[in-house]
Amino acid sequence: MTLPHIHNEWQSSQTIKLTNHGVYMRKILAFLFTSIALCFSGPTMATGETILIYSYHNHPPFVTGSYTGLTYDLADALNKQAAGRYNFQVSIVPRSRLNYYLKNWIDGKCPNDVCEQNWIVPWVNPNWGFIRGDRDNYLWHPLFTDSNVIVSLVTDSFIYNNPESLKGRVLAGMRGHRYVGIDELVTSGDITRIDGNRERDNIMKVLVNRVTATLLPNSTMQYLLENDKEIKAKAEQLKLGDEKHQIYVRHLMLPETRTDLMQLIENIPVQQLVNIKLNN
Repeated sequence: MTLPHIHNEWQSSQTIKLTNHGVYMRKILAFLFTSIALCFSGPTMATGETILIYSYHNHPPFVTGSYTGLTYDLADALNKQAAGRYNFQVSIVPRSRLNYYLKNWIDGKCPNDVCEQNWIVPWVNPNWGFIRGDRDNYLWHPLFTDSNVIVSLVTDSFIYNNPESLKGRVLAGMRGHRYVGIDELVTSGDITRIDGNRERDNIMKVLVNRVTATLLPNSTMQYLLENDKEIKAKAEQLKLGDEKHQIYVRHLMLPETRTDLMQLIENIPVQQLVNIKLNN
């Protein structure tokens, strides 16, 4: 009788197929589980709380190109320090929009009201209009000392000693910016002010003698002198005033409730990050 033999042979064949199928499925499942684990544990997967780095400083050295500049360097340093606990993301916005986003904080209603607390703002100062309520409801971490420098032509006899020095002169300013001691003289007509959208453009106005002087952050001026080919080539034509319009400390501002972020920020070597020569 051969039928039992054929039946056993068929059973063995099916057993082999089932066994192979089981091994194949286990391999697929193992691969899927491994892939999922790698996705969630890999360095590029942001699993922590998203923290927005708001900044309206869209000029050098803070923004020097597409995803480059000190603001992006700061984000990289913070993400490295956070090691997955937080995911810091840069958001470059105009000052007016930042004021809108932080309106309740600026008006002193936070943190008592329901307010967003997943943000930080670098490169700012407590005196720049962020506190309108009865008290300071932020934490501040000093970053570096900067100043507003007055730039004019070497061939011009103009010397800046104080805002009064600009009477009868033409100043290139930044659109939307306020200048202590100068705005009043512009309003009275003692100073003519021509606004631009970029600090570099204002320097070029000085070089072609369209304006007497321009005012910009010293950190920006130093960056352009080192990295902008045209301005570097014409550096000898420019005179940087010894007397600064203002000297100030740039801070990192964050909600007063985020002491956890402050502890992280305090471990960032800012002086190494901000590798700029400041002539203050």
